[in-house]
Amino acid sequence: MTDVRWQLAAYVFVSIILRIVAAQLNQRRTNIPWVRHFSEGWAVSILRFAYFIGLPYVALILGVLPARYLGLVGLNRLQAPQSFPSEFEHLSEPARFLAQTRNNVSLIVLDWLPDMGTLASLVLVALLLLGVAWLGYGYFRWHILFGLRRVSSFRVTGYPSVVQVVYQAVHWSFYRGAVWLLADDLYLGVVGGVVLVGVEWMLDTGWLHQVQDPLAGEPFRIDASILVGTSSIFLFVPNLWLLLPVHWLLAKLSWWMTTLRQQRMA
Repeated sequence: MTDVRWQLAAYVFVSIILRIVAAQLNQRRTNIPWVRHFSEGWAVSILRFAYFIGLPYVALILGVLPARYLGLVGLNRLQAPQSFPSEFEHLSEPARFLAQTRNNVSLIVLDWLPDMGTLASLVLVALLLLGVAWLGYGYFRWHILFGLRRVSSFRVTGYPSVVQVVYQAVHWSFYRGAVWLLADDLYLGVVGGVVLVGVEWMLDTGWLHQVQDPLAGEPFRIDASILVGTSSIFLFVPNLWLLLPVHWLLAKLSWWMTTLRQQRMA
């Protein structure tokens, strides 16, 4: 178990280092041809997938980080050896596979059911708090920018894609699960996951420069609010499958309220 903990700590360390190196190279991509090549098109898509999904997946399949610490509730149903009930014996191989898959999915949903009521209540509270926070922030921001005469100089446009939401949710869950396993405490895992993401952000010099700007730091404030909101929900409902649509909903709300405020300020 000790060796696994050291391996997991190494995975987290490598993840943070890769993020910092990528940020530094991204700032210099116009001066380095090979960096510019890997920062565009299909190459950057593959690298992003390998970082956000590949690293946690490798930790999962090698047994370094068990599924439940990532919030993958019910995954053991799919990984369990296939045993076919007697009523499946007369079916063809494809039909048997589909029937078994349907049974496994049903069992997974049953694993999720106890958390759904709690999740619904938490989502309503999170939406309310986030909405009030962003309305208050928008009012404050309007006065600041009006005083700076920079109301129309910057625009946060577009909404996060489903791929971006999945990448972000899995990445944060990886850090959260790592601390949870190392500390053997879900609460410490949630708090530690937030701290690790914060450390990752702070070690990015480009990010620090951006956050100091009251305008350019808007995406960070959105991500920070979503990080705190989704982490708080995970504390009570440690299920990444259910958290993914909630993550997308909170991101959608935050970006919508930001762009709505910009339209009124324009």
